Amino acid sequence: MGMFKRIGDIVSANLGEMADQFEDPELMLKQAIREMGESIDDATQETAKAIANQRKLARELAHNESEARNWQARAEKAVLSQDDELARKALIRKSEHDKLAVALRDQIAAAKDASQTLRRQLDGMKAKLTEAKRNLATLAARNKAAEVRKKIYTGKSNMEIEVDNSAFETFERLRSKVEQAELEADALAELQGGLVEPSADTSSVNDEIEEQLKALKQKDSASHD
Repeated sequence: MGMFKRIGDIVSANLGEMADQFEDPELMLKQAIREMGESIDDATQETAKAIANQRKLARELAHNESEARNWQARAEKAVLSQDDELARKALIRKSEHDKLAVALRDQIAAAKDASQTLRRQLDGMKAKLTEAKRNLATLAARNKAAEVRKKIYTGKSNMEIEVDNSAFETFERLRSKVEQAELEADALAELQGGLVEPSADTSSVNDEIEEQLKALKQKDSASHD
């Protein structure tokens, strides 16, 4: 009964539902595949025993049917010889083999049903194992992808934000150092009586002003003409 229940459980197992119930689906599925292989080995042995028993009963049936025919022939021969006592003994032996044959036919029918059931369930287990092996890689990849997504939205994302903040802080420190160096250079030039050279931005503004002034003069000259 235990073997039949175990076989039935494995044949009817849904690997997707099994995976949803465990923290590590890939590890659980690999373990399930190993157990399925072991159960298939056990079921194969049980099926082989059932088939062997069926064939043994079939040989016993054939033997008893043959003996029944032999004793029937002896009884007929005894009747022809007018030996009624020998005929009765032969018929008694024939009857014994006939009764054994009837019992054996019932046993063979039960053994055949059992072996056929085991064969069907064994085939189902093998098909399930093939499906499990085929789907293991896909399920493992899905599990790893899910783990990556979980890390992105939990601890790993925080780590990435910290890295970005550090980069911004480094940039700000460098910019501050450059500005400080420029201010110190301007101050030294002023203290030494030199003129502070206009920065590139100031020169650009002056050039723009000169261009605008030139344009205004040209416009005024044209209006007087």
